[in-house]
Formats: sequence, C-alpha cells, structure tokens
Amino acid sequence: MSLFKELDLVCHQLCLELKHEYVQAVLPKPDIDRDKLTIYYMLFRMNEPQQAAGSYTKSVMVAEIGLNTHETMTCEKRTNKELLKQRQLTVLSGDFYSALYYYTLARQSNIELVKWVAQAIQNFNEYKCALFFPPVHFGWQELIHEIKKIESALVGKIARQLGFKHVVPYISDFFLIKRLIAERDLRNEEKHTGYFSKMRLDDDQLVEKLDSEIKNRTAQLSQALKRSEDQSELFLKLKDYINLQLPLTA
Repeated sequence: MSLFKELDLVCHQLCLELKHEYVQAVLPKPDIDRDKLTIYYMLFRMNEPQQAAGSYTKSVMVAEIGLNTHETMTCEKRTNKELLKQRQLTVLSGDFYSALYYYTLARQSNIELVKWVAQAIQNFNEYKCALFFPPVHFGWQELIHEIKKIESALVGKIARQLGFKHVVPYISDFFLIKRLIAERDLRNEEKHTGYFSKMRLDDDQLVEKLDSEIKNRTAQLSQALKRSEDQSELFLKLKDYINLQLPLTA
C-alpha cells in the first residue's frame, strides 16, 4: 500500500473515532489538518509498522483537535441562550477530544508517548500565555517567533523525541506559514480573532504585513530545503511533501 493510501485509511479511521452524535448536532465538524496528519504519520512510520504508526498518529491528532477546538471558543459576553450553550459545548467538546486522546493511548499502553504529549501541551499553554500576556511589548518579529513556537509545540516535541531533531526547523517553518495564511484570511474576512486580534493595526495594514511575511518565509523555507545536504529518508520525504504543499498554502 502506498504512503498516501495508508494516510487515506488513517484519516478515515480518525473521522470515525471523532464522531459524537450530540456534539455534531450542535457544533461544526472538527477540522482535520491533513498536513499535520501526514507529517505525524511520516514521523511515526519511520520506526513503527503501519498499524502502530496509524494508531499513534490518530491519538496525537485527537490531542491537536482538542487544542484547536478550545481555541475557537469566544470570550465576549453572551446573553443569547443558544450562543451561550454553543460556547459551553465548545469547551466540553474540546475536553471530550482531549479525553479521547488519553483513552486511545492508554489502550495501547504507550506511556512514553502520553508523557511527551502532556509535556508538549504544557509548553503550548505556556507559549500562548506568553503571547497574550507578555511581560514586555512584543515587536513584530518577536510576535512571529512566539507564534512559531505555539504552532510547532506538539509536532516539534514528537519529532525530537523520536530522534528526528534535524527536521524540526523545516516543520516549524511550514506550520508557521500555514498559520500566518490563516490569520491573513481571518482579516480578509474581517474577523477580528486569532493571534493578531489585539494589534493596533487596521485590517489593510495587517494583511499587508502578513502578505510580506508569508512571501519571505516561503522563499526562505524553499531555499533552506534546496540547500540542505541532508539525505536521510525522512528528510527527503518531508522535502518532497513540503515543496508540493507550499504553492497550495500561499
């Protein structure tokens, strides 16, 4: 079976595991980041057979989805009962996905992976607190650096623990670019949420800065991949995948 057929199977199984009748009746279907799913699977597949790699990938993706679900929760005051109920269910569904993650890993008896992800989630929360409650004012590049740490907190931790530290810079840059594109799209849709919601820039100014950052970061990542002398199997697979995805993201 080819890598992408294996990934299709993992994605299908993940969709089935995420189904919850009541949650889906009230909240949107959880978004599965196919890029993260692919890269997690590539990482695990280097050391594990297909079934184990798929199980670990699904478990970590559930943890990612739990974090992302909590991130969609609104903070403004709600008086409408239905909107208030939706917010409460958003919190509970994020908790449900997080609990599902621990449950699936516990069934596999992989205590080390549970520990790695727990540490990564702690780092993720600390990075977000530092972003939204900084001890000093962040300049533009400091802000970008903090977002990069958040976006790769979990996948970077897994890569390092599996012995693939050499690919973390490329993975981190790729997911930073994806996040900046998502932030730009939010502003283009005039949705004042996301990591840049507190910046004192109007929409046009912020979109212009994000466009420039995305363009520069994409060019730098492409050049870094091209210049690298790394000939490891994992790097070559990631290089091909990221090069294929970069034009689609930007």
